[in-house]
Amino acid sequence: MLLTFAAFGCVVGTQVGSLPVLVEQAGVSPWHFGLAGSLGMLANIFSLSVGGFINRFASHRTVLLAVLPLAAVVLLFALTVSSIAAFLISFLLVNIVLGTIDLFMNAEASIVEEERRTASFNTYHGTVMLALAACALMGSIVSVKLTPWLGVLPVAVVLAIAWVAIYRHAPVRVPHADDSASSSTPLPLGMLALIGLAAGFNVTCEVAAIQWSGQLLALTAPELAAISGLGLAFYGLCAGTLRLFGDRIRTSFGDARVMIVSLIVAIAGFALLGIKPGFWVSALAFAAVGFGLAVIFPSLFSLVGRLAPQGRAQAMSFASFVSGLPRIIFPWALGMMAAVDGVHAVFGALALVAAGALLLIIVIYRRSDAVLLRT
Repeated sequence: MLLTFAAFGCVVGTQVGSLPVLVEQAGVSPWHFGLAGSLGMLANIFSLSVGGFINRFASHRTVLLAVLPLAAVVLLFALTVSSIAAFLISFLLVNIVLGTIDLFMNAEASIVEEERRTASFNTYHGTVMLALAACALMGSIVSVKLTPWLGVLPVAVVLAIAWVAIYRHAPVRVPHADDSASSSTPLPLGMLALIGLAAGFNVTCEVAAIQWSGQLLALTAPELAAISGLGLAFYGLCAGTLRLFGDRIRTSFGDARVMIVSLIVAIAGFALLGIKPGFWVSALAFAAVGFGLAVIFPSLFSLVGRLAPQGRAQAMSFASFVSGLPRIIFPWALGMMAAVDGVHAVFGALALVAAGALLLIIVIYRRSDAVLLRT
């Protein structure tokens, strides 16, 4: 599982670390960049939504073995784009593949967490962020010093190692084994919808922070702009480090308290970035964003798994579908905002999006079962 999560992070980090070069190479404007983000989210939500249906016929192991090789192919295409149309298509393809990997690796991780009877989701997602940080830096340097497509080579090695590990060690779980259709217990759709909205707001903040990190670095430290992956690597290091300890923190203080305090920290970081501070204050604010958003998504997915143990993939698929509305609309809106008011306005707006996630999480835990609140 750790290798699969790391491979996922490598694909994301390499693409995003190469984005400034790809944007210039393809002639992409801020408006087109925002549109690409929305199209990518639409593709990601589509793959997440149909994943529950796929799970009725194919196990987690089968799907992951099929899709990991595709990740290398679509990443190679994404790193060779030279037109706006190709850039937009690359976002669609990459996000379809990533959405599929995301759903099935999280569904399998939820089962592993229950089997081990210990919190592990944040550790897995910490691996994603640390791999993302390393490959963002690698992708940035390779794209500037050499050519973007060479970044696919080390990622392909990690994908191959993860594929072999899944083939050798992942258990063969019969489809329907965790399928809600095989259980008389219905999915708690109301709670899953609220969780999906909260996840959508949170993912919007996280993806926007990742995708706009290069432009922010160019504004606050032009001398470092050539290595645009530095901003993303710094974000990934902050978020990944906290996620490695996130499960212990969750166990000690409870998911609700941890997520509420974390989002308050993230809101403060976004608000600071929105007022155009200098480099060092921006670095501290960006660290606050990374630390603040670190544990939210894995904690929400863990909550989905505990709410619907009879149908994890289907429950995660439904929650992901609901999360689609903010994840599709906000990137396009943020791109338009950046075109008019600049990059700092994007981060100021994200403070409001994070505040929306905070309010939803408070509602979720007030409506949750008392036993669930103690987990």
